[in-house]
Amino acid sequence: MRIKKELQDYIDYNINALLSSERDFKAIYEIMFRDNGLILAETEIDYRIRRYSYAEVKGYIENASAFLFSKTGATHGYVALEMENCLEWIVAFWAILKSGNRPFLVNCRHPLSLSRSILDTLGIKTVIGMKETKLKGDFIDFSEFDLTDDSYPKCPEDVFENEFAISTSATSLHQSICFYTGAETSRQILDAESIVKESPRMATGYNGAIKQLAFLPFYHVFGLFAVYFWFAFFGRTFVFLKNYSPDTIVRTCRRHEVTHIFAVPALWHTIEKKALAEINRRPARKRRMFRNGIKFCTALQNIFPYAGTNIAKFIMGEVTDSIFGPSIVFCISGGSYLKESALKMFNGIGYPLHNGYGMSEIGITSVELRPLPKQRNLNSVGHPIGSIEYKVSDHGTLLVKGESLSKKIMIDGVIQERGEWFDTMDIASSDKDYWFIKGREKDLVIGDNGENINPDMVEQQFEIPHARNFSCYGETRSDGEVLAMVVRIDNNATSEETDEIYEYVNRINGTLPQTSRIRKFYFTYDPLMSEQAIKVSRAYLKRGIENGDIRLMKMKEFVPKETKQIPPADPEILSKVTEIIADVLGTPADQIRPDANIILDLGASSLQYFEVLSRITDTFGAETFSCNTAIELSKYIEDQKV
Repeated sequence: MRIKKELQDYIDYNINALLSSERDFKAIYEIMFRDNGLILAETEIDYRIRRYSYAEVKGYIENASAFLFSKTGATHGYVALEMENCLEWIVAFWAILKSGNRPFLVNCRHPLSLSRSILDTLGIKTVIGMKETKLKGDFIDFSEFDLTDDSYPKCPEDVFENEFAISTSATSLHQSICFYTGAETSRQILDAESIVKESPRMATGYNGAIKQLAFLPFYHVFGLFAVYFWFAFFGRTFVFLKNYSPDTIVRTCRRHEVTHIFAVPALWHTIEKKALAEINRRPARKRRMFRNGIKFCTALQNIFPYAGTNIAKFIMGEVTDSIFGPSIVFCISGGSYLKESALKMFNGIGYPLHNGYGMSEIGITSVELRPLPKQRNLNSVGHPIGSIEYKVSDHGTLLVKGESLSKKIMIDGVIQERGEWFDTMDIASSDKDYWFIKGREKDLVIGDNGENINPDMVEQQFEIPHARNFSCYGETRSDGEVLAMVVRIDNNATSEETDEIYEYVNRINGTLPQTSRIRKFYFTYDPLMSEQAIKVSRAYLKRGIENGDIRLMKMKEFVPKETKQIPPADPEILSKVTEIIADVLGTPADQIRPDANIILDLGASSLQYFEVLSRITDTFGAETFSCNTAIELSKYIEDQKV
C-alpha cells in the first residue's frame, strides 16, 4: 500500500519545516495553518454539513487572540480552558497561546474539587468556557464571542507562549499536572512520521479524504496528541459530534464518511455488545454465518492484509452497514484494557483495530502497527515509536525514555525530579520488541505463598451476569493480603440473581490456578467508581471501602431491598420509554423496573445513556432533560405535552 503522492509531499514538507524551525508552538501553528484550501472541521448544523477551512479557522484564532489580549494581556501565566471537543476548543487553545498565555486543559470529567485545587496551585485567575462554569475566576463565555470580529488590535508577535499544562486521569487520588512545551509536542508530531512509514494505512483515506472522528477529549493526552496534533499538523479533517450517544456516533461516521476512529475501550466494547445483541436475535443459521464470516475474513486478511480488508467489509456488509459503514480504514484503542473479543470482531469485519499505549506523563509512545489481524489480535501495544525507548525495570515495570515525554510533572504542588527513564508503574513484558501491558504494579496482590497475583489478569476471566460492574483487589488481613472480589448489583436485585452470580463466580474461580483464585467475595449496592471515571480505580475502591462509602455484604448477608411505591405515570408513555431503554441495553423490558436508575442500577455506560436520551428525543420530541429512570423520563415527557 502506497500513500498518495500529494499527501506524501505534504507530510514531507511539514516534517522538514518543523525540523528546521525553532520547534516551538509558534512554529507548529504557522506550519499547521499554512494551507488555506484544506478543510479543518465538519459538523452538522440544522441537519446540513458545515465545513470550516484552515484559513477560516485561522482567522477565528487571530480575532480571538486579539480579543483575549485586550482582556488579559500577555501574562505568561496559565488560563483555564474548560470545554468539551468543538471547533471553539481549537480556536481557544491557540488564542490563549498567541495572546501570551498558557492553556491549562481542564478535564471536564474530573471532580470539581480537584479542578478547583489545580487552578489554585497554578494561580489561574481566568477561565474560558462555553456558557457557564463552576470554577472560580474571571469567566469568559466563548460562546458569546464573535469570532468574525476583527476590530481588536492584533497581538504582538513576540508574546506567543510556548507551554501548556494537562492533568492526569486522577485515578491516583492526587493532584497531578504535566507540562509540555513546543519541543516535546514537536517530537510527538515527528514521532508520528514513523507510524506512517511503518503503516501506510494510517495515511489512507476514503473517496479522497482522511477524516478523524473527534471523539476523544482534547484535554486527554490521547485525544490531544494522537487525534488533534497528529492530524491537524498534516492538514486533515475533524468530524465533531452533536452528542456522544452510540447512535449519533454511528450515524455521524456514515454520513461524514469518517475514516479514522481513535477511542478508549468503552466505545469498542459498547459497539461490540450492540452488534452481538443484534446478531443473537437472529436465527441460528445467521449466527453461524456471522461466526464463520469472522473466521473466514480474518484468514483472508492474514493472506491479503490490505485488499482483504475491503473484501471483509463487503462480505460482512450487513454488519458494517449497521455500525460505521464502509469508510473506516484505521482505528486505535488506548487508555485501558481492550477485550480480545472486541479486537477479533473489529479486525474480522474489516475495521483494522490497533492497540496503543501512552500516559499523561509521557504522551503517546507505542502502537501495534502490524498489518495482519492475527498479529493485532495478540493485544500487544506494539513497539516504541520515533525517539522512544522501552525497557523493563528490576521489579518488572515499564521504563520509558524519549524526547517527547513531559517537560516536568507536579504532584500535589511539588515539582518532581524526573530521571532519564520514567517508571510508568505498569507491569510489562516483550516478545521480539513487541510489548504487552499486564496491569499496574501497585494493584499486585502478594499471595500467601509469596507469589504476585495480577488482579487485571484475573478479572479478564469473568463476564458476570446481572452485575453492574465488579473488581478484584487485595484485601489486607493480619496475616497478609488475599485476592478479593466485589460485585456491584442492581438496587432491585433478587435472590435468584445473586445466587446465579455466586454460582457463576465459584464455577469460573474453580478453573483458575490455585494461586490466582479469589479468596473473598462480596456484594455491594454502592458505586465502585466515580461518575466521571471510565474504569474502576482500585485506589478509589479501597478508599471507599475504608471510609464506608462502599458497603460490602457477604453472600449470607444479602437481603433483597423492599419494592418502592412507584408514582403513577401514563402507561403508554412508560411502556414506550421502557422499550427504548431495554433495546439500548439489550435487556428484556420486563426486567426493567420504572424506578431503576439507568446508569447506577441497570449498568448503562455513558454512551448508552446518551443513546437512550437521543432516542427519546426522536420519539417524543422532548428536547432537553436530565432524568435517570423510566418513571422520571415518562413524567418529563408528560409535562412537556401539557
